[in-house]
Amino acid sequence: MSNRISAVPEVAPKSEGRSASQTKEKILLAAIEEFCEHGYAGASTTSIVSAAGCNIRMLYHYFESKDGLYLAALTRVYQHLRSSEASADFWNLPPRQAIIALTHFTFDYMVKNQSFPRMIINENLNKGRAAVSIADSIRTASSPFIAKIDKLISQGHTSGEFSHRPDALNLYLTILGLSFIHITNRFTLTATFGVDMSSEVFLSERREHITHTILALLSCGINSERKGLKV
Repeated sequence: MSNRISAVPEVAPKSEGRSASQTKEKILLAAIEEFCEHGYAGASTTSIVSAAGCNIRMLYHYFESKDGLYLAALTRVYQHLRSSEASADFWNLPPRQAIIALTHFTFDYMVKNQSFPRMIINENLNKGRAAVSIADSIRTASSPFIAKIDKLISQGHTSGEFSHRPDALNLYLTILGLSFIHITNRFTLTATFGVDMSSEVFLSERREHITHTILALLSCGINSERKGLKV
């Protein structure tokens, strides 16, 4: 991230009849799209306020600087994922069903909310400098999530549904990584293999493949016919 910090205007903007919360939200959503498309360095605050339908003073009033806006955008994409996971209705299902649902949820989320993988890719190119600033809030939201996965693995292992008890974080990273690569590398993979990675047919097959892979990981050593790995 650039060390250049934009100046904050001395005069706060008037509301111009708009709801403050709505205006702030429009700026934030426009910023997420701009940062996804161009990264931090290439993103234009002029383009952001144009897309949000407001003036530049509004941006500085609510977010103080381009840096502040970027941190808010990065925080939002993390929070949206974690809150969506927390509110999902599969956590009380039997372990095997819950893991299938978690895998489907993660896969579908990445397809429908590509601002997350795109923002994360850009932030990693930036060596995670901004992520360090919000690390505490990210970890606070992530720890209970990993604990829930660990509980499912433990319950499934105790009940005999899972013969293998992998580390919860590693299992989630496997699910996430498998749900991620065809999105972040869509264009090069499509060019390389001649398969449209965004087509409904491919996504359906990919989703099923990932689910079978995760179940096989948890059930290695169990007769698949007896336990029924059918998804």
